[in-house]
Amino acid sequence: MLLMTAWMAQADPILTSWFTQNSSVLARVIQTKTTSTPTVNTTPVTVWPSTGITNGNSNGLAQTVPVYADIQRIRYTSTNVYINSSGLASYTMGPFLSSGTGLFGFWPVSQNFTIQLPLTPATVIPATAKTAHSGGPIGVMVNGVVIYDLGDAFGFVQTDSSPAVTGSDLMGQTNSNHPWWRDALAVEAVTFDPGFAHQPGLNGQYHYHAEPKALRYQLRDNMQATYDSGNHTYSYTEDVSSLHHSPILGWSFDGFPIYGPYGYSKPLDPDSSVTRMRSGFVLRNGLNGTTNIATTGRTTLPKWAAIVEGFATLANYPGSGTVNTNGDYILATSSLYGPATSYVSGPTSYSIGRYIGDYDYLGDRGQTQGSTGTFDLDQYNGRTCVTPEFPGSTYAYFVSIDAKGLPAFPYMLGKQYYGTKSGAAMNVTVPTNGVTELFNSGGLNAKEVMSTPSVNSSTGSVTLTWSSVEGGSYQVEASTNLQTWTTLSSALPAAKNTVLPAPADVLTATSLIDVGSANSNQKRFYRVKRN
Repeated sequence: MLLMTAWMAQADPILTSWFTQNSSVLARVIQTKTTSTPTVNTTPVTVWPSTGITNGNSNGLAQTVPVYADIQRIRYTSTNVYINSSGLASYTMGPFLSSGTGLFGFWPVSQNFTIQLPLTPATVIPATAKTAHSGGPIGVMVNGVVIYDLGDAFGFVQTDSSPAVTGSDLMGQTNSNHPWWRDALAVEAVTFDPGFAHQPGLNGQYHYHAEPKALRYQLRDNMQATYDSGNHTYSYTEDVSSLHHSPILGWSFDGFPIYGPYGYSKPLDPDSSVTRMRSGFVLRNGLNGTTNIATTGRTTLPKWAAIVEGFATLANYPGSGTVNTNGDYILATSSLYGPATSYVSGPTSYSIGRYIGDYDYLGDRGQTQGSTGTFDLDQYNGRTCVTPEFPGSTYAYFVSIDAKGLPAFPYMLGKQYYGTKSGAAMNVTVPTNGVTELFNSGGLNAKEVMSTPSVNSSTGSVTLTWSSVEGGSYQVEASTNLQTWTTLSSALPAAKNTVLPAPADVLTATSLIDVGSANSNQKRFYRVKRN
């Protein structure tokens, strides 16, 4: 029974879905020089930023030593899973630009994460008690890179509401000061690298707000890549030529999986066709039964946003005098109004889509979710369905893209957890007892393989080649009798990876030429050992 229990635990997707193939690869970034126009990308580096490259991180945070990428350790108990990672990806990160040619100036830094997830999601709590996301990580991708909320912690705060709303987006405000939280992609996507991630200068936490494009390619999630050798970068586009169900990309802190954008067209039928999961959110532009805030201004909140931000609850919604005929929550005072949606001389204005309250949920507009409806995903950006990993069904989040392959609001998770949050990436303590270890890498447990030695028929020299671990060094020895060994190299550095094309590059190939073999007609034996 104990053996069966252990086997069943190890077969659990929350234990088996982690991307460990590249765990012995050193993390790399592409830096950018701004001394010429346009900007020039440098070859990938394992420490950064280099001298002469702008560092905008607080207190000069930098990656001063090489560090292994992706997942480094997996452990679990009867209740939780514990994941260790650097928080850095094995695909080449960067470049990080701003406004196309300017340098972003913030750099990712190893986090040495210990991340806790529930082994099994808790019983789903009533909808009236859903938990809104806080700042920082809200989940983790299978490569150990954390996920952030769909917002960016800035909100619009008025400075004058008469005769027209003026003000600015400020960080660290509360809902009572404003209800207009910025959409991260609307203002920050320009700073994302090709993998579709970036980091704050405060702590260097590399993170995703939306679909992880490069990781999707590594996991073969209906994604193709084009390599630009001049800039050392990849670009990623959808490949719908032969659609298959998306793999698990990550896990939310409520313990539910996060899939890529493609699932079964019928939620509970694994034999149905695979299709793109359609978001349930649309802009409030007067279509789909929404309020046209270009006409009315930002004077109301859609139902879902009013509840998430604490202005209303399901229990009292709509409530007497608090909603308009379209079901939108009427903001009590003009001091809570948002900026205009089109430019008018004088007041501040921002186009529709800058704030999360600019989106309405189709389920609140009387439209139907599911294969026979107009959208597939609920307001948390998920659904209950069967998947290849959960043939008996589960609740699952899906990253959302539109018909053109572009990120679609709310991108990955909605503004609230569907289930009960119990995971964390900060201040996590792993128990000392009852812990089972499934994986421990960082290059330490990588298995090198020696290729067949190659003999130069002209010179008699022998070339030795073996798979090697970045950051390691190797002792190479030769013998004629397997008794006495001669050292050919005591600390030969492992070959370095160049730009990492996902998903194949794992171990590098290191070589040594034994020219001494040319002076001997005896048999030669070789052995290679990692120091």
